[in-house]
Amino acid sequence: MFADEDNKIELKEIINNTLPKEIVAFLNTDGGTIYIGISKNRTVIGVENIDDSLRTISDIITDQISPRCVSFVKPSREVIEGKNIIRIDVNKGNQLFYIKKYGMSENGCYIRIGTSCRSLLPEEIQDRFIKSLKIKETNIIDIPSRKKQLTFKILKNYLLSNNNHISDETFLENYHLLTNDGEYNYLAEILADENDIVINVATFSSSDKTQYLRREEFGGKCLLLAMEQAKNYINAINQTFVNLETTPRKEIKMFDTEAFEQAWINACVHNKWSESNHPGIYVFNDRLEIESFGGIPRVLTKEQFLKGKSEPVNKQLFDIFRACNFAEESGHGVPSVVKVYGDNAYIFTDFYIDVVIPFNRQGFNKTTRRNDRKQPEKIRESIMDLLSSNGKISRKDLALLLNVTEGSIRHHLNKLQEEGLIKHIGPDKGGYWEVLK
Repeated sequence: MFADEDNKIELKEIINNTLPKEIVAFLNTDGGTIYIGISKNRTVIGVENIDDSLRTISDIITDQISPRCVSFVKPSREVIEGKNIIRIDVNKGNQLFYIKKYGMSENGCYIRIGTSCRSLLPEEIQDRFIKSLKIKETNIIDIPSRKKQLTFKILKNYLLSNNNHISDETFLENYHLLTNDGEYNYLAEILADENDIVINVATFSSSDKTQYLRREEFGGKCLLLAMEQAKNYINAINQTFVNLETTPRKEIKMFDTEAFEQAWINACVHNKWSESNHPGIYVFNDRLEIESFGGIPRVLTKEQFLKGKSEPVNKQLFDIFRACNFAEESGHGVPSVVKVYGDNAYIFTDFYIDVVIPFNRQGFNKTTRRNDRKQPEKIRESIMDLLSSNGKISRKDLALLLNVTEGSIRHHLNKLQEEGLIKHIGPDKGGYWEVLK
C-alpha cells in the first residue's frame, strides 16, 4: 500500500499539464517521486498506452524544463496489482530549474511545500539564482568529463581532412581536451566518439506544439558529426518550388540554406555547454526554430551581436570548429541570417537565443513542386540523407518529410537498393536501413 502524499511523494491518476510544475518543484527542493496511475486515495488505476505515456514524459523532461534535467529525472514502468503504472524519480537539482516557456518567473519557478507546489517570489528567484552562480563563469575546459575512457577518431578525421597536422603526443594538450589536473574535460567529452549529448529535432504538423509528429535524436557521438547529421536532416526537407509565371522559370527554396546553416553552427558553437544544455531544432508547418542556451555574451550589446561582433562563448570549441572548417573568424554568421530574415529572426532572453526562420509561402499557388518524376535524383539524395541520419525512419515519415506519396518513396527505395546504395536489415517491421555508399 502506498503512503499518503507528502513533500516527497506525488500521486497522479493521469499525465496532465501540472506535471512540468511538479517535476520542477522537486528539482528545486529535496527531490521526490511522482507516481502516475494512482489516485489521491491510493487506489491503483493504471496507465493505458504505457509506451506513449513514457514518450510524453520524456518530451516534457527534454523540451519543457530548463536547464537540462535529464540526469536528475528518471521515469520507469512498474506493475502493481497487475496494472502498469509510471514512477518518476526526481533527484534534487544542482541549480535553479524552471518551466522553459515562462523562464525564471513566478509562473516558471516552483518549490515543494508539503503536498503542493508553491511559486517562488521574484526576490526568492533572484536569491536562488545568485547562489547558483559561481564568481567565475565555468568554462567547459575546466569541467571534468564524466567518462574516463574517451577516443577521438571522428574528431581526428575532421581535423586531418582539413589539413591540420596531428601529433598523438600533443593532441590532447593542443586542442585543450584536458583539465589542469590532466583529466579529460567536458570539451573532450562532447567531441569524443561516444558521449551522452542529445540534439533533438522535433517536428510538428501545426504552427505550435499541439500537433506533434516525431522527434529525431542526433547524439551519442562527436558533436561535429551529430550537428552535421541534424543539418543534413533539415536540408533534406527543404523543398524546391518552381515559379511558373517567370521566364525563365525561377526556383524557390522553402528556406534559405546558408542562413539556416549559419544559425545552426552558431547555436552549437556558442551554446552554454557548461550547464549541460543542448541546442535543438523545432520544425513547424510555417517555420523552423533553432534554440541554444546562454543568451547574448555579457560583453556584447544586442546591437553588436546582430551586427556580427564575435565573442565566442566557448573559445576552445570555436577554435576546433574553425580548424575543421565549420566556422569562420569573420563573424558573418549572424549578419547572414539578419540579411535574409531581418533582426526579428532573433528572439533573446537572459537564458537562451531562439532563431526563427519562416518558410517561404509567397506565391505558393503560382508555383509547382519539383516532383520526383522531374527530379528523381533530388528525391533520392534526400532519402539517402534522411536514412543516414535515422535508419529506422518509416516510409510514411519519409513521404511526409519530402512531400511525396508513400508509393513514390517505395519506388525510390527499390531503385536505391537495386543500385547497391542502401540495404534493409531485418524484418519489414522492426528492421532498419543501412546506407552503403
